[in-house]
Amino acid sequence: MQQISTHFLAAANPASWKGRLRDGRLIHIRPIDSADVSLERDFLSRLTPEGLSYRFLGLIKDNSEEAARDLTHFDPCEFALAALADEDGNEVEVGVACYCTSDDGTRCDCAVTVDPAWQKCGVGGILMQHLIGMARLRGIRRMYAVDAVRSAGTHALARHLGFHSRPDPEDPASVTFELELND
Repeated sequence: MQQISTHFLAAANPASWKGRLRDGRLIHIRPIDSADVSLERDFLSRLTPEGLSYRFLGLIKDNSEEAARDLTHFDPCEFALAALADEDGNEVEVGVACYCTSDDGTRCDCAVTVDPAWQKCGVGGILMQHLIGMARLRGIRRMYAVDAVRSAGTHALARHLGFHSRPDPEDPASVTFELELND
């Protein structure tokens, strides 16, 4: 998987991209906005409990209309990209990558969540490459994520994207992934 550079994102329309998955299917990547409540609600309904925790950046919430609304209305420190696919003529949200910045805007906590039916196709990698590129463009210097030690697929994706891992000293069941975004 090729890393997306800041130059690529600056040259492209940063509001929308296309991506081709390993199996040849196309997805459309764009920022989530307030008009996406129904797409988000449907996406949440297909997630496992683990997927829900990723989508909420580790917080446990339900997949209600209110939760979907919260995930499509952002404050200035939050940003999210959706991966959308065409299924039988309908636009379907198949993945989300998001971050929330620190108060000083130099760091961000990130997460990626993919519909179980679309996992292992490259959706998460494409989303994270674009999220990393957007964070760089916005001057964020370090991206991090905390995950369970047992999540081998997530760990492989993080390594592939250049994240370094370390055990969480306060929780032996967790690992912290960090990526320096300085070019």
